[in-house]
Amino acid sequence: MSDQRLLTIPTFTIMLEHHTIMRDVIRTMDEGGEPYVREASFISRLHRYIQGQSKEKQKQLRTAFSTDNLLASHILVDKDEFGGESRLIFDRAVIGVFRLFDRSLFQDLTDVALKIQLGGIRLLLGKLQSGSMLYSDSDLDFKELIDELFHQLSELLNSIRLNLVKMQTINQELSDASELAAKSHNPQVFSALQQESIEKISLLLSRHILPTRQFLDEKSRLNDGPNLFECLQNLRSQFDQHQDHQRANAMLRYEVSFNSFHKQISKVSQSVDQFLARSKKRLQQFNAIEGAFSELVNALDATKQNLKRSQIDGQFARDNGSFMGLMQQARPKVLRISSSEAYLNNVVSDIEARVVDRSLLEQSRYVDLVSVKDDSTEQRLARAEQIFELVKDMKMAEYQDLTLSLHRRLKDYFSDYHFVDLLEGLNFILRSEAMLDGHTLKMTNFRQRLAQGDNIYLYRKIRTERVIQ
Repeated sequence: MSDQRLLTIPTFTIMLEHHTIMRDVIRTMDEGGEPYVREASFISRLHRYIQGQSKEKQKQLRTAFSTDNLLASHILVDKDEFGGESRLIFDRAVIGVFRLFDRSLFQDLTDVALKIQLGGIRLLLGKLQSGSMLYSDSDLDFKELIDELFHQLSELLNSIRLNLVKMQTINQELSDASELAAKSHNPQVFSALQQESIEKISLLLSRHILPTRQFLDEKSRLNDGPNLFECLQNLRSQFDQHQDHQRANAMLRYEVSFNSFHKQISKVSQSVDQFLARSKKRLQQFNAIEGAFSELVNALDATKQNLKRSQIDGQFARDNGSFMGLMQQARPKVLRISSSEAYLNNVVSDIEARVVDRSLLEQSRYVDLVSVKDDSTEQRLARAEQIFELVKDMKMAEYQDLTLSLHRRLKDYFSDYHFVDLLEGLNFILRSEAMLDGHTLKMTNFRQRLAQGDNIYLYRKIRTERVIQ
């Protein structure tokens, strides 16, 4: 390293310009769960970075990032030897600045860190309640206590806010982890990725999310003293007693802010719980499939070794239990939904036609239609006239199955609808150019079934197409 020295501002400016070095250092510290970085690892990372720089820039970086210069500029607070290794401990404020550049570097709050900060607030509350100092801003001890109190509350609020921002990105991380596992065609890789994902998220949930959630729960009770909200309420009470309403209102705002964080982190906790439940179920299903497959392979090998056995016997299915009755299950029906223009036009036309039919009923023109079985000529003629008047006013559209469409439209307007009504309606349409309204009929060779009561009727599909003038 270089023997030259730089002042603190030029050194920090160069560090900010090449912030990727410190970001990698912080990520290494977080992954190892250590508050320091090994000097050998730091120098190695620096050398890799400066390889692509010019000679002048390399000299500048060696000078700025040299251990002696970092110590002299107070960016490093200590360099010690432990276990035969040299360790570098950076100033926490410097590390905090570089954490702001990347959400993934926001430090996770642990149960220990939260309790340490809560302990500091309790200590200040105890001094304020003791009455050992004059409650006046002119008293330097009181002024320092109040400044330290608001500093700790602001620092705690900011730590939780940054931690929450990082946690809220966890859904994307979970989605990426699931997608990575799903893309793997190797069963062993899939199982390993799923297991690693579950372990990582479980650790995050138990060590960071749940402690923070409990810490922000105003209903939680702690054996060693008041919780955060009880401290804030006691502080507000102290300020109110001394008519310091501004500081009392500030304590109330802190209560509201911390309470809102509890609601947000609860949502994160629920999403993580759901992911873990899905992942564990998926892994159990995968292991069950793998176990069944291995048994099936062993049964298959038995048929290869014994020439008298040509098939796997039913004992495998009976022992496994997952395949019993599988052949008796009906195959799923295909939902024929098409994105073609003709299909969409047909759907839109049918909707438009039904809307027009509904408007006819709203006008109360066909509310008295009743379907009655009567063999008298007079009743049959009256019935046919009613069907004729109804079909004549219905809007014609392009249909892939005219019979089915007319059946669906007629049955809604008769309290006792019969299949003969459908035949009467078809008869009128097929014989009337006016009812076709510029459409032509195409008789197809496709057969279709239509159920009416206990009877099933077989008919040929009739398609209607608009004649383009």
